[in-house]
Parts: sequence; C-alpha cells; structure tokens
Amino acid sequence: MICFQLEAADWNRFRGPNASGIASHKQLPIEYALEDAAWKVELESKGNSSPIISEGVLYLTSAEFDNETKRGNRILSAYATADGELRWTKSWPFRTYKTNKRNGFASATVCADENGVYVFWQAEDASKLYGLDHSGEELWSYEVGKFGAGTGAATSPIVHQGVVLLSHDNEKYESFLLAVSAVDGKRIWQTVRKTQRTGYSTPVIYEAKDGQTQVVFSHSYEGVVGVDFQSGEIQWQNVVFGDHAQRAVGSPIVAGNQVIAASGFTNGVRTLVSLAPDSLSDSHEALEMYRTTRNVPHCPTPLALNDQLYCWTDRGILACLDLETGEQQWLARVGGEYFTSPISLGDRILSIDRNGEIVVVGVGSEYVELGRSQLEEGVMATPALNEDAIFIRTDKHLIKFNLEDAK
Repeated sequence: MICFQLEAADWNRFRGPNASGIASHKQLPIEYALEDAAWKVELESKGNSSPIISEGVLYLTSAEFDNETKRGNRILSAYATADGELRWTKSWPFRTYKTNKRNGFASATVCADENGVYVFWQAEDASKLYGLDHSGEELWSYEVGKFGAGTGAATSPIVHQGVVLLSHDNEKYESFLLAVSAVDGKRIWQTVRKTQRTGYSTPVIYEAKDGQTQVVFSHSYEGVVGVDFQSGEIQWQNVVFGDHAQRAVGSPIVAGNQVIAASGFTNGVRTLVSLAPDSLSDSHEALEMYRTTRNVPHCPTPLALNDQLYCWTDRGILACLDLETGEQQWLARVGGEYFTSPISLGDRILSIDRNGEIVVVGVGSEYVELGRSQLEEGVMATPALNEDAIFIRTDKHLIKFNLEDAK
C-alpha cells in the first residue's frame, strides 16, 4: 500500500509531501457549500499558483499589472490557516512579458521549510530565486538568469534538507538544473541541460536502495533524469517521450520503487512511463516497467494510492491502472476541463475543474462518484491540505473547508 502521513503544516511544496497529493489523518468532505466554509478571504490580485502550508501559515503568490505600461508587482502573501488573517505581503516590481492567456504572471508555486519560504520569479530580462523568513523578511536572492518562452513562466522550486532545487528549462537561453543553499542562497551545483524547450514539471526526491538521495526531473525531450542530491551529477537518464511537439507539465511522482512521469500535449500524443531507478543498465538507464499513451494527463499530476495509479486527464477522463503493471482496471468519463491535480484523503479522491466544479470519487476497484459541488468561480490551482482542512484557491478567493473525521 502506497500511503503518506501528513505532518502538521507540512504541505510545503506543489501538491504536498514529495508531490504525492496524499494524506491520511482525516477524510475529505463529499459536499462543498460556501455557507459551510470555515472562512473565505478575497484575493486582490491574480494568480494560478497553488497554495502551500508551513508553520501554520498558508503562502500564495499573485500578480497585479497594467497592460498599457507593461509594469506591475508580483506578490507573496502569508495567511494564517486558523482564521485566514493576512499576516504579511512582500512584492517585487516586474515588467510583463509574453505568456499564454491561461498562464499569467504568478503560476509558480512556492516551497517552504522550518527556516523560510522560497519563491522563484522568472522573466526574460532576469529570473531570481528569493529566500524569506517566516515573517516576510528577505534573507537572500540568487540571480538564475534570463528566461524566454511564449507560453510564459511557471517553474516551481522544492526544498529538501536545506537545499532549494529547481529546473530552469527555457527556449531562448541556457537551460540547467540548479541547487542553492536555503540558508544563504549560495549555489551548491548547477547541471547544464542540452534542451531549449520550456518545461514546467516540478522535481521530486527519490531515496535509492543504496542510500543515495536523488533529485528526479522530467522534461519532454530530455525525458526523466535522476541526479545526485549532493553533487548534481547525473545518475541515470531515460529519454522516453519522443521528439514530437510536447511539454512536460505535471510533476513526476515516486511510488515505492517506481518513478512515474508523463509528457505530451492535451490535443496530441501523451506518454506516461514507469521507471525503476534502482535497476540500471550499463548505459545508465533505469529499468522501464511499463508505458502507456492512453488516457494520460498533460497538466494534472497522477496519483498513486493503494497499489493503484489514478490518471485524471485534462479532458475529464479518469483512468485507474494497476500500479505495478500499468494495466487499466477501469475508466470513467467524469467531464470537465482540469488544470488542477487530484489529491486524496482517506478513501476519497478530489479534483476541481477550471469552472469550479469539485468532484469527489471513491478509491477502489471500480468507479464510484461520491459527490459534485459547484463553486462560484473558476479554479486553476491544486488545493492544499493540513491536518484539519482543505484550502482551495479560486479565481478571486481563498476558501477553507474543514475535514471530516475518518471512519
């Protein structure tokens, strides 16, 4: 059984602990009515980034800008999870740049640990990674380099054992993988990428059987690569997604001895692969356990739970696969259009379509729809969880719903 315990206030990166999207203390509600919300606060600026939680504080990025002057501010806001009180904000001026109309200028999710919160702002003239303490004081900044992509910026960092890690894949300038100290912002290593193709996938941590900690990155043309956490040296690489037009957006996930990753386009070829990094060939490729091009998500990240793999696609199809073999167990047409990634608590899975419809389904050997609820606004961000509640970012609000006691 693949399961992860959620520590208090530890949803500290995109999609929670190591991108698992899973917690197990309580149960997700089936219905979500605004009158039942624990609290609801208005967001004064725009953004698609997902909320994270650390030390009882929820962090969220947004942007305000003027289309005529091409200037604006990008903002990091800190809210108390208990009551939604705005604790502080920190803003950085910027010039707008070309971006997809569904993207915007605040799509990257921040990460945090016990020492601080880390935010990455990309732009064509300069991209910077910032470290702040939990009171909003800037501790350091690191100049990452220029960034260029017609679809805009949305690269989210992670933090692991005092190191901030990110991929800086872009189409106009140098691409590389990067690790900097979370304490002082000094570079630890930088691994050059051959690609000039923007990717938005967020890395994960893989603990190999030999005790080595690896950082796993996925990219369309570079495939899936595992690098040594200490040195950045490439340990294995599988170029598995082909050379057709595509982009890796969803995060890779770790499920036992597997790393599962996907790349593609919503209206094109999409490929999902399962790799076993503890079994390497002489050419330093991980053993491929299976692959599929059917019902593969593009933006949403897959969910591994109870020896099953749930693939909730952008077009509202939910496929349940056997986690070990990749064989399809069941398929359901949920409907809707999804940019969010599914999350799970107890024996329930939740996802939200871009029009704000919340769908809750059961975990198991067949498709069981448990409930649908309609929010008043659209949703592009994956919800966050702590030990007591689920936090949902809509187009204009941040909403807290309390969890149910596990049965």
